[in-house]
Amino acid sequence: MRTKPTLSFSKLDEETGAMLDNMFDKKDCMVEINPGRVILPADYMTIGQDILDMEVLDSDVWMCSYPRTGSTWAQEMVWLIGHDLDYEGAKSIQQIRCPLVELSCIMVDGHAEWHDESVKGTSVDLVKYRLPHPRYIRSHLPWDLLPVDIVKEDGTAKPKVIYTSRNPKDMVVSYYHYCTLVHGLRGTFEDFCDLFMRDRAPFGPVWNHILGFWKRRDDPNILFIKFEEMKRDLPMVVRKTAKFLDKDMSDEQVDKLCDHLSFQNMKQNRAVNLEGILEKSFGKSYLEQTPLRFIRKGEIGDWKNYMSDDLSRRFDDWAEKHLKGTELSFE
Repeated sequence: MRTKPTLSFSKLDEETGAMLDNMFDKKDCMVEINPGRVILPADYMTIGQDILDMEVLDSDVWMCSYPRTGSTWAQEMVWLIGHDLDYEGAKSIQQIRCPLVELSCIMVDGHAEWHDESVKGTSVDLVKYRLPHPRYIRSHLPWDLLPVDIVKEDGTAKPKVIYTSRNPKDMVVSYYHYCTLVHGLRGTFEDFCDLFMRDRAPFGPVWNHILGFWKRRDDPNILFIKFEEMKRDLPMVVRKTAKFLDKDMSDEQVDKLCDHLSFQNMKQNRAVNLEGILEKSFGKSYLEQTPLRFIRKGEIGDWKNYMSDDLSRRFDDWAEKHLKGTELSFE
């Protein structure tokens, strides 16, 4: 077990705070959390310690990622493999059957009614007391803010942990659109990228997040997968994940799961596409009035449609600085 960190919360610097408050139209909407200088919604302060103090079970499966890495796609894959392809069970909403442990600090304000009716308490209580075992738990938190009990005395992970990663250039495009659709983000894509590269975007610093799991990739209980791998060869990733979860799958079962996980099926699947939550929060007409969708494009290289040559170069330089010597690379 690792040493329990002492959580501290501090106000953001004036410029960053004002920028985020304006973008999300809410005063003091984010705070800096230490360890890690992590930017999180202010409501995290009410559940952060409870998350750190949570008991973690050997039988748990934790599905971790930075936001917008194809994590919804990967988590649907993981949940179904772990539940012996229970497609009927997968018709229940993903946000409740495998919830984000920190969901209660994200689905606030306009989503409070849905949260209170569906989560019934805090997301930490949902995970601790209401999830069936084995528990499938998601999180966008960095390694150091996950429960202390996630690590055994020898320093390795206690439960199975699956981390989903993606080229940050595509990630930031998807994250910007998600924040606009789900959280009413106001502001330019360029400003959002600036926050992202300055480690001031929500759930950042980005590279600390990714590399915190990457450096543990050889741990037998950690599986590190990339969005790009899933796009290029989904059956391969399905088989690799099944082996990691000690599950046997026939070729026919792999094919059926890959069909369920196809972009078109995921986009139309109301158990994962957030449309029910958005209609509950903003009204049935909301999605008729915007072209944006939670499951949006699912492509590699969509950043080329949004980034100028200068912004792309800045991103590449930023990535190169952080990836040097790590053996990690992205398409």
